[in-house]
Amino acid sequence: MGGIEGLSPRRFAVVGSPVAHSLSPVLHRTAYEVLGITDAVYERHEVPSGELASFLRHGEGGQLLGLSVTMPGKPEAFALAGERDETSRQLGISNTLLRANGGWRAENHDVHGIVAALRDHGAHAPRTGAVLGSGATASSALAALMQLGARTVLLSARNPHKLAPLEDLAHSQGVAVTRVPWDRHHEVLSAEAVVSALAVDGARAVAEQWRELDRLPVPTVLLDVLYDPWPAPIAAAVQGAGGEVADGLEMLVHQADMQLRSMLGIPSAPVAQMLSAARTELGSRRAGS
Repeated sequence: MGGIEGLSPRRFAVVGSPVAHSLSPVLHRTAYEVLGITDAVYERHEVPSGELASFLRHGEGGQLLGLSVTMPGKPEAFALAGERDETSRQLGISNTLLRANGGWRAENHDVHGIVAALRDHGAHAPRTGAVLGSGATASSALAALMQLGARTVLLSARNPHKLAPLEDLAHSQGVAVTRVPWDRHHEVLSAEAVVSALAVDGARAVAEQWRELDRLPVPTVLLDVLYDPWPAPIAAAVQGAGGEVADGLEMLVHQADMQLRSMLGIPSAPVAQMLSAARTELGSRRAGS
């Protein structure tokens, strides 16, 4: 990774809007502490939509060696980079920026985070996968399921026209797609590995309907990208039916692991300690609210 010559300490940050709730500082700072890294700092910066390029040129971003990028900046991170990894090129979004060759390199580690979280809970080679929802997170979820080996995917979203980009992505990889009508969204649970990419309000409405069913299908594992509050509505419904679930915090920690490898040039990050620190932080926030 290229850098700013003579910069000490090495500066990294998470950017997005809103960003005050981000757990990335907890994850990265915990890794620094466990690994004994004393020449790096990790900050957070509020960067609204459309302002990432300006922040990097004229703002405090000019002193950063690397960034974790949350929404709404992921498409902007992809667009401004001169170099991109394969996953970024496939999806058109990036969650990591690194200084490289006088410019920026964009990487996408969201897909890895989803893959790793699903594998941790038993989804090693699912033949079928499903995504509930649409948008950037749903795209990453679909890419993860295909990476795991799914050859058929079920897709369902409140606005079905928003599924077109996901269908195109699946077809580009030779993966068959079944679109599940929104009024039968529970049918996505017939897949082996399922990812809910729904925001909390939509998830609550879906979970209420699922709880009214006489019998809820149970996948091998469901990953709910939500983690606060936990259990999230979708995850709670599947757990109640006897299903295995993974939470979005596990996904977040695994993608932070890959960011730390890229940012610091380390072989791996202390995932278990990072996850423990994040859960402790969430507990403190809940106790203080």
